[in-house]
Amino acid sequence: MVAPAGGLKAGDLVRRPPVTITPQATLLEAVDRLVEHNIGALVVVRPEEPDAALAVISERDVVKALNMRMALSSPVEAFMSPGVISVEASEPVSRAAELMWRYNIRHLVVTKGGRLYGVISIRDLLRPESLKSLCRSQ
Repeated sequence: MVAPAGGLKAGDLVRRPPVTITPQATLLEAVDRLVEHNIGALVVVRPEEPDAALAVISERDVVKALNMRMALSSPVEAFMSPGVISVEASEPVSRAAELMWRYNIRHLVVTKGGRLYGVISIRDLLRPESLKSLCRSQ
């Protein structure tokens, strides 16, 4: 991938559409979806607003729920991380890295025009083109 003029943007790191789940889905459904898509986080959305991130449920959240002995039939809304930390797709990769570091998160929601666009992970920041862009921004 060649970095666009002005450096790599957060949206350039999005490799596929976001995988979503509803607040009423179960812990088991969340685990199944994480495994099926081989990802570390799901974006929680309301069915009536599929382009608006409500929360994020990560592997960490699932492990905490299991540690608390929550039933696999428990709803996602009982253990999802409240609030959404996000970055606009047009923001530089350095902004994404800054947010992930500041909030100690491994997955970051990316929006485009205020609408859900994708999710990037700490692993995406370690890709060669991301590292080059981050080094150039210093």
